[in-house]
Amino acid sequence: MSHLEFKNVSFSINKKSNTKHILRNVSGSFKSGEMVAIIGGSGVGKTTLLNVLSGRILGGTLSGQVLFNGKKRDKKTFKKDVAYVEQDDVLFPTLTVKETISYAADFRLSNIDFNKHQKAERVRDVIKSLRLASVENSYIGDERNKGLSGGEKKRVSIGVEIVTQPRIFILDEPTSGLDSNSSLGIANLMKEIALMENLICISSIHQPSSKVFYTFDKVILMAPTCIIYFGTTKDSLEYFSSIGFNCPPLENPADFLIDIISIDYENSNNFKNSLDRIERLKRAWDEYTKINGHIYVPRKDLFDSIMSSTSRSAIPFLTKELYDSYELPSWRNSWYTEFISLLKRSWIRQLRDKYALTSLFFSSFFTMFLLGFTFFNQTSGIFEITNKIGLIYLIAVNMAIPVAIPLISVLTNEILVMTKERASGSYRMSAYFLSGILTVVPISLFSSFISLNGVYFLAKLQLSVYHYIIYILIYFSATLNSVGIAFVFSSISSKEQVASIYTSLILTIFIIYGGSLVNIDTVPIGLSWIRHINYVYYTYIAAIQNEMAGLTFECAKSTQQACFPTGEEVISVFKLDELPIYNCIIANFVMVIVLFLVSYLALRYKSKPNYILI
Repeated sequence: MSHLEFKNVSFSINKKSNTKHILRNVSGSFKSGEMVAIIGGSGVGKTTLLNVLSGRILGGTLSGQVLFNGKKRDKKTFKKDVAYVEQDDVLFPTLTVKETISYAADFRLSNIDFNKHQKAERVRDVIKSLRLASVENSYIGDERNKGLSGGEKKRVSIGVEIVTQPRIFILDEPTSGLDSNSSLGIANLMKEIALMENLICISSIHQPSSKVFYTFDKVILMAPTCIIYFGTTKDSLEYFSSIGFNCPPLENPADFLIDIISIDYENSNNFKNSLDRIERLKRAWDEYTKINGHIYVPRKDLFDSIMSSTSRSAIPFLTKELYDSYELPSWRNSWYTEFISLLKRSWIRQLRDKYALTSLFFSSFFTMFLLGFTFFNQTSGIFEITNKIGLIYLIAVNMAIPVAIPLISVLTNEILVMTKERASGSYRMSAYFLSGILTVVPISLFSSFISLNGVYFLAKLQLSVYHYIIYILIYFSATLNSVGIAFVFSSISSKEQVASIYTSLILTIFIIYGGSLVNIDTVPIGLSWIRHINYVYYTYIAAIQNEMAGLTFECAKSTQQACFPTGEEVISVFKLDELPIYNCIIANFVMVIVLFLVSYLALRYKSKPNYILI
């Protein structure tokens, strides 16, 4: 038997010159096997109370006490006792139902307590209890790929959390966006889970039907900043009737309760009346709790007791069973186990994303044929030189924007799932990050190799093993930098559009100052430093040196145009010898390391928020 108790909890945030109070001295208690609904209008603090109870408050001023089994919660271990189902279903669309729940089990069930067979059995039990057996091999799906219904996705989200055998089960508006039948189905499942798994089940819920409302054992009714009722759903109408608020016979009880505890903004008169009503409800509940405790227990003399405010000893409303809980180690599994599972999942996801893979490789082949055939017919003299310079720069540009921008969508969506999983202590950031690199990098390099290889032979660049290897190495270093930039901005920004804008902006600057479009010597001193952190510039001058070294060009005597008989002279005249080839390649790889390190630190900071526990 587990208990979760909160006493005199207050929470506020500072907004410019004033303080906004979201919760004021709210109290209550929960025990195993109960399903409790938190109901109230928009902005009254329902989600904030859930975050306080689950230990997910960021910033603001939090006071009071939250006790789990009579003890203050431990930051490291409490998150493993809590399953939190968010309002939005954050799932990988290319995984099946069974795979999604299985990976959650792999990450969050300890290998010490569960062997492979036991984990698989636990997954089967969860799928069966959630009535997902008929779709266990179906993909989750998204807007591009047909998959599960909204109700089925919500059940998968629940499965991902309960497979870990938590003791507290918290859901943020699980029926939001679902039809009445699906909503009732989810509510009945929550009830079954709370009883079967002996969980404390707490859920915020928005405008439930009467059937959904009475599925819950207890309800917390919230007005702005405060609780005005906490007791059984079946006794809620009795309580409000006892203080003068009677529900019409044919009205949905939940709608009636929400109406009387909500502020009416329709006009000034309604606004004032609703505030007066809520204040009256608040005073009534405060008087009740002073005498009887924080959970409503029906009494014949309740109304008279509240009105007279006679002093009497508090009625104990819960029998506390306090015990020393077994504390799990900081991480459930070894780093290697986490890494292998993450790497396997990442490769499965990438290889199943046919839309992304098709787009990526179509782009590679398109670039190969476009550049390869554009520069297929070699000329001589100055035209051969300018064609080669243009081609080499175009290849460098092609290793920038076409590589980085498509990755933004993939990475930002993946990071949303990672943030949710890390909030539950699923795995180490280092295991996740390395598995991501070892998936994205090979695919990006292989895609680049297709276009690089085709262009090299179609455009008849220097045909020698040495020049070919250096050519591939130079442009691979550029590809890795583009991947690194995509990682950095996806890590910093949670929104795909924002990350794409910043990535495009940086790459545009790098392309402008890449050494071909603008003569570096003519750039103002205040901007010339950009080339020193510009991988496009290092790629360009290294590739020019690699291609031009050892070449000779025919110069027609009749032409009036300048001509350079050797490739070395081209390099010197265009001042593309600031650094030798190998220094450029080393500079690019150093920047790759810096970019991945920045991305890792940004993700670590983002996915390890400093939650406030009381």
